[in-house]
Amino acid sequence: APEIAEVIVAHDIIGRLMIQCARQPGLAYVLENLMGFEGSEFYLESWPTLNGLKFGEIICRFDDAVPIGVKDNEGKIWLNPEDEMEIKEGFEILVLAEDNDSYTVNEGKYKGFVGQMPEKSKKAASKEKMLFCGW
Repeated sequence: APEIAEVIVAHDIIGRLMIQCARQPGLAYVLENLMGFEGSEFYLESWPTLNGLKFGEIICRFDDAVPIGVKDNEGKIWLNPEDEMEIKEGFEILVLAEDNDSYTVNEGKYKGFVGQMPEKSKKAASKEKMLFCGW
C-alpha cells in the first residue's frame, strides 16, 4: 500500500549507519536512544494554541518535550526549520518526548534566547579510506 507505507532499503541504510558510527564515536549511543524503545520517542501532534507563532517562538513552549520539526498541511516534514517558519492551522509539531501523554504546551512565560550561530570552519574535508569487514 504505497499511500500508507514507504519502502526503505534497510541494507543500504544499515551499512551507512554502521560506517558513520565507526567514524563518529558516540553516534551509536545517540541513534540507539533515538530509535530504540527505551527513553524518548518522536511524536507528531497539532497544537492550535501555537497557530500564528514562529517556530523559534515555540522552542520553549513544551516543558517535557523538545520540538524538532513541523509537518505542514501538504504532509512535508521540516526537520529543524528556520526560526521564522510560521505555524499555521493544521500543522503538526514534531517533538522528542518520553511518552505521547508526558508533555503539554505551557503558557509561554519563558522566552528562550537564540544567539548567533558560530561560523562554520572552512576546513577542507580530507579523504579517508575505511575497510569494513564482515558485512
